[in-house]
Amino acid sequence: MVDWLLFRFFRRSVITRLLFIITFLVILFGTIMHIAEPQTFFTIFDGIWWVVITISTIGYGDFVPDTVIGKLIAMLLILIGTGFITTYFVSLATIAVSKENAYLEGNLKFLGEGHLIIIGWNERARLVIEEYKKAFHEEVIVLIDSSLKKNPMICDRLHFIKGSASDSNTLSLANLSKAKKVLITADQHTTEEQADMQTIVTLVAIRGANPSAYLIAELLTEKHIRNAETIGINEIIKTNELISQLMHENIFVTKLKE
Repeated sequence: MVDWLLFRFFRRSVITRLLFIITFLVILFGTIMHIAEPQTFFTIFDGIWWVVITISTIGYGDFVPDTVIGKLIAMLLILIGTGFITTYFVSLATIAVSKENAYLEGNLKFLGEGHLIIIGWNERARLVIEEYKKAFHEEVIVLIDSSLKKNPMICDRLHFIKGSASDSNTLSLANLSKAKKVLITADQHTTEEQADMQTIVTLVAIRGANPSAYLIAELLTEKHIRNAETIGINEIIKTNELISQLMHENIFVTKLKE
């Protein structure tokens, strides 16, 4: 029984263990002070109150030990209790800083649902994020990218995950299974052929993890469109085709003006 309790205790986080120890010490010393000096600490609650005030270094002075035994207990409490309290708050601060760094560096799991996942960071992704935030104020965007060192846009509704979108661990951090939509932008750091192949691999991984997500992907070449449709993509953005049409229209309009 004792071994099982110790096993459960040490499985808890450092903060939880420290909080348990502090609570135990407060009750223990409060009870001891009531037993040692019942004429000063009329109830166990009075003892607990004095312990809390003492270890928090406030010291109202409404309860003061009168006997030598009481003062020795108080000295022991100050040495032990203050140390645990200091350790507790230092641990809290350390965890807070670690969480903040993990959030900025893209290592903190997203716990929300119904969100939009955007894969790949580039100027197109930045503009999409800005416009999406204007149109849908309450929805959260999760950005996945392996090239960034930290979150490129610090705001309340953008959560950054660092890693490859074809990696199951990265998709798990982005909570893909609870996502509503996924937008894949073409990788600008490689060739068009390689970018499309990478997009297809990512589509397979995403569709396997979330069959109901609405998938939108940017493809640069015609040859991979059929593969994307077979996987079950909902929308395909043919960037090169759109740009070439726009260029043609501009040239045509310019020609008419001559």
